[in-house]
Amino acid sequence: MTYLFCIVLILVGVLFRMVPHAPNFTPMLAIALMSGLYFRNKFSILLPIGIMLISDLFIGSHAILPWIYFSFLIIYFLGRMIKNNSLSIFLSSICSSILFFIISNFGVWMNGGYSYSIQGIVTCYMMAIPFLKNTLISTVLFSGLFYAIHQFSHSLSFKYKESQT
Repeated sequence: MTYLFCIVLILVGVLFRMVPHAPNFTPMLAIALMSGLYFRNKFSILLPIGIMLISDLFIGSHAILPWIYFSFLIIYFLGRMIKNNSLSIFLSSICSSILFFIISNFGVWMNGGYSYSIQGIVTCYMMAIPFLKNTLISTVLFSGLFYAIHQFSHSLSFKYKESQT
């Protein structure tokens, strides 16, 4: 079931990055968080990063990608530390969105998107607030959806194993 869940995350991640969508409304932060939570393989960090790399080949890249990838790494490791329950996942989804907001917009500021001053960084974060709403909604929504799918597939797997004995 773990491989099937992994395939679901890959398909959903690539699909949502490739189709038109509202700005910052993707499952990618939820995928990074859930990859850390559910996959204990030392290569599991490659799941969210791989989805990003593959889809970036088609949609292009930009100057703040290192900041975005860095935020995904932090969110992945946050997922490694949380408990597998709905409250932890909900709170971690909110934290993930805020971390992404802070890191990615710092990258925008560092790459010259705004003047290198206190006013510049404040303006950068202020201008990004509308995007935070979509990031929060999508991360909480997709994290909850992936949690439900994982719980359901886990219960099916358990029932199947019981019927085999």
